[in-house]
Amino acid sequence: MPAKKIRINLLGTTDLEFTPWGRIVTWATTYGRYIMILTEVVVLMAFLSRFSLDRKLTDLKEEIEQKQMIIEANLPFEEEIRALQDRLAKLKTLLSEQPQAVDTIDLIRKYLPPDVYLNDFEYNGGKLTIRAVAGTNSGFSRFLYLIQTSKELNDVSLSDIQKKPAEGITFQLTAQVGAGKK
Repeated sequence: MPAKKIRINLLGTTDLEFTPWGRIVTWATTYGRYIMILTEVVVLMAFLSRFSLDRKLTDLKEEIEQKQMIIEANLPFEEEIRALQDRLAKLKTLLSEQPQAVDTIDLIRKYLPPDVYLNDFEYNGGKLTIRAVAGTNSGFSRFLYLIQTSKELNDVSLSDIQKKPAEGITFQLTAQVGAGKK
């Protein structure tokens, strides 16, 4: 004859499931068990995914280092290209203003008396700056009169006037190049 099943109940036979402690124990032994298993599965998945994430992180670090080395190797070439682009932009600006500058030089040359000569001539964006020396007072006054009565030059101003015995009268003249007087 088969042996009888022995059943051992350590919690007792009273209406344990109807007491607050009994409900907690019943809940913990049924639903709590499922929650613990689910939590362990999530922890195992996180642990296993860590290896994949570590490998991806290592690959990304290596890729970043390789790209940094490429960038550092090409840095002199990049700087050379930027300098060339800057020079090309300046050249483009210069070429666009060249006809105006040439016309302005011809205009000033037309007004220049024989005893006045230019030390410096600067033309930038319609603004003209001249540093010149006049050998005589009459040459200085004639040049100044011709510039002030010119229809092509506006806002004429004179500065840094000095009379030097060996050179003559040194001065700086600024004007705005444009059609018509204001």
